Amino acid sequence: ADTPILSAHEAKARMDAGEMILLDLRSAQEWRDTGIAKGAWPVSMHEADFGQRLQEILAIYPPEQIGLSCAVGGRTGHVTQVLERNGIAGIIDVSEGMMGNQRGEGWVARGLDVVPLDQAQSDYEAASANW
Repeated sequence: ADTPILSAHEAKARMDAGEMILLDLRSAQEWRDTGIAKGAWPVSMHEADFGQRLQEILAIYPPEQIGLSCAVGGRTGHVTQVLERNGIAGIIDVSEGMMGNQRGEGWVARGLDVVPLDQAQSDYEAASANW
């Protein structure tokens, strides 16, 4: 399957339109260092409960409405490949991530809105309380 890839700007537009959620897969330290894309949920692939949290999200949202972001695209590429091998295709890779790569400058350099970790965690907890 060809993984859909969006730029940071495209992802933000879809999030703003209510067409997509964005999961930030980075570590808590990375979130503290740079902040988190406004509207994104901190769901670290470095935590033991990552698989469970991802399954909960997939039970609510179809894959084509879920975007993944990390720092420079390596982790999102890995996770989308693992999901595709397990029959879950269509999750969107925002592969330029927060810090940028050959695909684009990244969320931070593009000057897109970021929020502190505590705000992103509160937003995620508020959303997931309704599941």
